Amino acid sequence: MEKAAILVPVKTSLGPTNGRVGRRERMSRRKNLAGLCAVTVGCILVLYASQRYTSNSYGTDYFRPRERTANQRMLNSHKYYGLRSAPYGGGGGSVPAYDSFPPMPTAHNATIGIEDVLSYQRTLLAAETASYEYTANFEEQKLSELTPETGGNPRRSVIITTWRSGSTFLGDILNALPGNYYHYEPLLDFDIVQIRGPPNDSVAIHNLRHLLRCDYSGMENYLDFGRTHNYLFSHNTRLWQQCVRFPQFCYEPRFLGPYCQLFPLQSMKVVRLRASLLLPLLEDESLNVRVVLLIRDPRGSLQSRKHRVWCPGRPDCDDPTTVCSDMQLDYEAAIELSERFPKRFRVIRYEDLSLNPYQMTKEILHFYGLPFHPAVRAFLDTHTKQDVGGVSSTYRDSKSAPFHWTKDLTFEEVKIIQDSCVAAMKSWGYRNATSERELNDNFNPLLPYSVS
Repeated sequence: MEKAAILVPVKTSLGPTNGRVGRRERMSRRKNLAGLCAVTVGCILVLYASQRYTSNSYGTDYFRPRERTANQRMLNSHKYYGLRSAPYGGGGGSVPAYDSFPPMPTAHNATIGIEDVLSYQRTLLAAETASYEYTANFEEQKLSELTPETGGNPRRSVIITTWRSGSTFLGDILNALPGNYYHYEPLLDFDIVQIRGPPNDSVAIHNLRHLLRCDYSGMENYLDFGRTHNYLFSHNTRLWQQCVRFPQFCYEPRFLGPYCQLFPLQSMKVVRLRASLLLPLLEDESLNVRVVLLIRDPRGSLQSRKHRVWCPGRPDCDDPTTVCSDMQLDYEAAIELSERFPKRFRVIRYEDLSLNPYQMTKEILHFYGLPFHPAVRAFLDTHTKQDVGGVSSTYRDSKSAPFHWTKDLTFEEVKIIQDSCVAAMKSWGYRNATSERELNDNFNPLLPYSVS
């Protein structure tokens, strides 16, 4: 009886306490779970935002510079442009790790001025070109004779083409040359349009002429675009290396002009200007500009554009009739420009360059008055053998890349493009596919063509 009397109160007193404890534990676990879920969602959002605003690929916000704040931080282009270790100047087109640079003469970034950075870049250029025997069409010439800073006239090499036609690949070939300053798509701020005449032509030519002269005055729209779209400058690897180190100077004309004038070679690729508008640049002998018009099979370029978020719905980019009309007008302009400027204008098909990259690169460089430097050979050795990276990568199996459209497009899609491109494809030497079977049987679309 005593045991029973003792046990009953104990049981009665502990029951409610255990219930409260259990409820508190369950509530605590729910709170912990809710907190964990909140943290997870927050991390996902942060990662998404980071990817969106640090990517150098052409994303959905590619052409909306004024929707972002003016003081947005510089983006993390070193993820793509500064992690591989190589000597300065980038053997094989790669970009050196920052710790491989010669040290700055001043220890603290805050005390460094523009002249300090310019002096530093002179040291880098001297190291990069120390064993550089520059040959311009077999005539020996000192690089100092081509440097604007010392009163020289640089070699100015321009690529004119349209979107997804191989210009990034050819542009990177030129940028592999020691001492090169790269004007990457200087008309980016014009949006997804082709410039064929008024009202944009005068502004476009003004901008190209100013940049080729290392004159960044009157270029506010261009520089404002670059402040929120870092890929405008990040492809210019030699400039971007200093932008990462000294962002306070990067978009300032007082820095960019003198910096550009340090370089004996300048290259530029333009994908928004049609060939008929090149006349003012070619007629200006003081510019000493040489232009390659780069052409690609419209079936290949249109197939490639399908994968870019900025192209669909833009008639200048995704409409076969518009694209092929531009190609035909470029052909007619090429005939005239080849006749008037045979030493300063020529045409290259992307497919011909891809099928025979070494020989065609030698021909292109010879035309530009540039040497087939070992750095160029190293670039081709590493960029033409296999597919690496996404749709914007220049690491490609060059012999198969131009014809990927034969596997990716349906025959119905091919036929729509061909029916819109009768004149242009005939002019540029591209053969029609007549059936799906032919298309899938190692179809070779290349025929002879001539602009003479």
